[in-house]
Amino acid sequence: MKNLFLSAGLFCAPLSTVFGSPLLSIGDHADLFAELDGSVAYTDNLTLDASNELDDVRFIVQPGLALEIGRGLTNVDASLNAMYGFVRYADNSDFDTELWNVVGNAAFRGPRYNLGVSGGYIEKQQNENDVNAVQTLVLQQTAFANGNIRYELSEKFALGVAGRFDNITYDGGNNLDRDIYAVPVDLFYELTPKLDASVGFRYRQTDVESGQDFDDYFYNLGLTGALTEKFSTTARIGYQEREFDGSNDSEGTLTLISSSDLDVSPRATARLVLNRDFATSGDGQSVERTSVRGTLFYLITPKLTTDITGSYTVSDYQTSSREDDTYLVRLGGSYRFNSLVSLNAFYTYRDNDSNLNPASYTENLFQVGASLRY
Repeated sequence: MKNLFLSAGLFCAPLSTVFGSPLLSIGDHADLFAELDGSVAYTDNLTLDASNELDDVRFIVQPGLALEIGRGLTNVDASLNAMYGFVRYADNSDFDTELWNVVGNAAFRGPRYNLGVSGGYIEKQQNENDVNAVQTLVLQQTAFANGNIRYELSEKFALGVAGRFDNITYDGGNNLDRDIYAVPVDLFYELTPKLDASVGFRYRQTDVESGQDFDDYFYNLGLTGALTEKFSTTARIGYQEREFDGSNDSEGTLTLISSSDLDVSPRATARLVLNRDFATSGDGQSVERTSVRGTLFYLITPKLTTDITGSYTVSDYQTSSREDDTYLVRLGGSYRFNSLVSLNAFYTYRDNDSNLNPASYTENLFQVGASLRY
């Protein structure tokens, strides 16, 4: 799981999962909410190290504010969320820290266009398969900005253009900071009122500080929308070429990026995510990554929900002989007492099997959390 520690703990309860009366109404269209998230987690391998496993209990308390704009409006929705997390460990107090999470987004709807913008700054302290350090934790800081527009050219055709920038910095491990720029362009054709076919191109540039830079060119065909009343998908498939800055030859691969949802029953929804794409490892290597992830969401009662996730990822490091097989299983549930308070709990097991011996590890993580919104 990419953001195992903080996504499931520090950011364990998205704003959309808990509803309450606003702390303050601002004018006719804006509301300000106060929030408080907390969690307790136990992990048997805090630093994801095969030979020096550290088990510990982690406590997180995260107060914050959420500003939501759009009440009573039909063409504008916007939000700004700011949270500050206090992270403490029972045994390894050297890892104690505080982390910021600030994210804003806005959507505008016109007669022939939909426009979206977002941006933010996120801090997380965690190790990953190739973002790690021996007996310590890596602090990753990400600043990002994103914009996209879809414009209706005619009754059947639409043009979509987007742009995204990420600045990622690391502290605490042998990793290289990087800037990532991505510009996808899609031409859509309406097959049915609920389903579009597309032809598209994505350019992506990755600049690694004191490392190798990459330029990616992805030519694709796609489907977006509902194929049936119960099955919907967003999928892009095509050919991608990665050019290296330097003497290395370019690499090409079949690329697939898709997410599909199936309403299994009135209480159950299944999601399948397939991904095959180029990536950049924590130490700046080019990686060809292929993954499959399936999740089943089940509504037991209107207040109690459960989910189970399984995933498998193959990471092929192109400038070395390293190859990782990563397996993950997650069982979770949440209970919403009322519009103000909710509880959540989950168990995660993951196993990274690498032919580079120091990179192999297993981890068991148990966590319970609570969220308050007012």
